[in-house]
Amino acid sequence: MHSNIFAVTAALAATAAAFDCNGPYFSFYNRRGPAMSSQRLDPALFPGQQSPHMHDFDGGNALSADVTYESLQDSGCTTARIKPDKSLYWRPALYWNGNGTGLYPVPNSFLKIYYKFGDSDNTKAKNISEFPEDFAMMAGDPFRRSEDPENKAGIDWTCIAEDYSRITAKGFPTGFTSCGQGLTTQLTFPACWNGEKLDPKNPNAHMAYPTNSGSGVEACPEGFQAARFPSIFIEFWWDVKVFDGQYSANDNPWVLAQGDPTGHGFHADFRNGWAKGVLAKATSDDGYCNCGCGCGDDQMRECFGAENVNDDADISTCAAKSALANETGVVEKLPGCNPIQDGPGEAKAMSGPDCTADVPAPGGDDASTPATSAVASQISSIASEASSAISSIVAGVSSIVASAEDVQPTAVSDYLSPTVSVLPANVDSSDCAYATTVTVTPPPVTVTVTASARRHYAAHRRHGRHN
Repeated sequence: MHSNIFAVTAALAATAAAFDCNGPYFSFYNRRGPAMSSQRLDPALFPGQQSPHMHDFDGGNALSADVTYESLQDSGCTTARIKPDKSLYWRPALYWNGNGTGLYPVPNSFLKIYYKFGDSDNTKAKNISEFPEDFAMMAGDPFRRSEDPENKAGIDWTCIAEDYSRITAKGFPTGFTSCGQGLTTQLTFPACWNGEKLDPKNPNAHMAYPTNSGSGVEACPEGFQAARFPSIFIEFWWDVKVFDGQYSANDNPWVLAQGDPTGHGFHADFRNGWAKGVLAKATSDDGYCNCGCGCGDDQMRECFGAENVNDDADISTCAAKSALANETGVVEKLPGCNPIQDGPGEAKAMSGPDCTADVPAPGGDDASTPATSAVASQISSIASEASSAISSIVAGVSSIVASAEDVQPTAVSDYLSPTVSVLPANVDSSDCAYATTVTVTPPPVTVTVTASARRHYAAHRRHGRHN
């Protein structure tokens, strides 16, 4: 059943730099066809709430907004070939920009997932650790809109024709009107850990890629030697045949769910759901699973036991419930606040009813989310305090100008121009990147006052107001 897939994968692998199809790693396919679920969720960066953009998910079907390691263990099925792997693997949904007729979700073909635990010379790395409970990580940058000079995740895109010829680029490739075998991209997650949990405000900070000489954790950079995990490498495949002939060779008709028409903002997330001890055994120094990129069902049964291997029928029926309103299908605009942003500079997170306002802090994509709600609350508080101060000033002026028939309280109110710095409640004061300045500057007005107060006192009050 997988003969064509094996041929394509072998051809793809053969072109990758320093890629050996044998060695200390194992690989497996998820089911063929659609992803397990497509939802506006991101349990790593936006736990317990709606994600800013759509993702396609595979893995354990206990997917939810606030999923945990324990809840993943209660999954009734998984789209992974290995039953004890109830981890979640997700990436942004891909759309075809339908020439003014809407945005069409591109069907998934399959994923191929590799767990690699060798050093740079393709020998077994020593003391590889399994992932801790509730571990999550991310690879790639959703806001990137130009080529990454380092590109440690190794992201690129390939159109594979019917004859397996290919056009490859760092972003979305052009120069074709059909990809008979599929449009693909690939990505490698970092493997070196600093011992901390993922921080949604800085999701790449707790992980790094191996860079040093030496074996195992010694190959990790300083500060990231708490553990070395297997490197998860994933090939993502989409079936784009339905769009054949509907774009020219010079067109770039694809856009990722976060409003990325370049492909440089591709990213993926992982949340651990491996049953304890299973991955540790498969990556152990003795008796590890080393079927490489040619792992079929027989090799999987040898590595993990026949009772722990899904067949195609098990995988094809595995689905997850929708936690939120269904936003799949053809859409007029990308779900969430995701206007298409070309770059080359980094994209901005947007908010507001027309999706044109910058989001000042992580945490959401509209005014109902924590970041923007905090700012709105602070602005409201400022307005209330300013109004109270204005009322006090007007009352004071009125008390000293008993015969001030020409005093206009609204004019006094308009004269005030407070400038206030506001820090959202959910942002640490040391993180200046998320500070927000709210400036209220009404136009200057002229205030005319006729008063019967004593001369020197009235002059003192006027001097005070104008300072």
